[in-house]
Amino acid sequence: MHRKILKIAKYAFMAMAISAGTASAQTVLNYSSWLPWTHPVNTAIFIPWMEAIEAESNGRIKFKRLPKAVASPPAHLDAIRTGQADVGFTVHGYGRKRFAAYLFAELPFLGDSALATSVALQKTHEKFLADKGYYAGAKLIGVNTHGPGVVHHSTKNIMTPDDMKGQKMRTGGPIPLAIVEAWGGVSIRQPATKSYEILSSGIADGILFPFESLPSFKITDIVKYSTIMPGGWYSSSHYLIMNEAKYNALADEDKAVVDKFSGVAFAEMAGKGWDKINSDGKTAVMAAGNTIETAPEATVKALEELNEGFLKTYYESAAAVGVDGKEMYDFFKAEVAKMSK
Repeated sequence: MHRKILKIAKYAFMAMAISAGTASAQTVLNYSSWLPWTHPVNTAIFIPWMEAIEAESNGRIKFKRLPKAVASPPAHLDAIRTGQADVGFTVHGYGRKRFAAYLFAELPFLGDSALATSVALQKTHEKFLADKGYYAGAKLIGVNTHGPGVVHHSTKNIMTPDDMKGQKMRTGGPIPLAIVEAWGGVSIRQPATKSYEILSSGIADGILFPFESLPSFKITDIVKYSTIMPGGWYSSSHYLIMNEAKYNALADEDKAVVDKFSGVAFAEMAGKGWDKINSDGKTAVMAAGNTIETAPEATVKALEELNEGFLKTYYESAAAVGVDGKEMYDFFKAEVAKMSK
């Protein structure tokens, strides 16, 4: 009996040791999101990305979705670098000086597919920018775009530059702002989260957003007129990062898992996700009976003229940080063309 008890105790101790070893091998990564976890960007892109890594690592890597963002959207790069959270995404346009080389990804006419433009942006980063140290202190998972931006208005379609005169338009980045002001409109600078408030109160007459954002921000019934520009009126580029020290502390097999879902693989996942939620958003807009028009050729040409100035400004800002902006932009456009065939 004594031997049996000792044997049982031995196996119990071994089981506890194995259990403890397994527990210590698990890495929990805190993910900070400045969008609600129910937002389509999270449900279509970032949650599936986390779940893919958890599954591929057989549970060795786990993500904890923090209930509240640890910092404002523009401050997320520093928050991840300093370890306030382990993983998060933000927008290149929030760091315009630091990320001047990437800002071609905000221009008009980039393409109608977020998949194509996201993969092209990732490949452009890898060819021209990966060694520039822009993400020092963080492990870059990947970059992507949100697809083509659209002009939405409460009372009319914006079909000509004259239609913009006197219109109060909520604008996010510098390209929407420049378009609105160049055509005689008034830019309303408020966070995206204030969209419903400023549109429903009449502070703004319209807004520049991808289709996804109308149902997301509950403004489908307010801005009933949407005008599409082939290739997009503008775009926006985003990036997902992980704390560098946290990544470096992973076992090699777990680094390999993270790497598997980084780079072009991440860009593909994000691009497909954005294409889906933009398509879903457009479907919701159509179901609501809203009016969707495509900008006529004369308006396309007018925006092309503006874009010449945007490109000149971009080339100058890229040169100021030691990058050949034209070479990068041409490479990007060629990659988009390949993906769009």
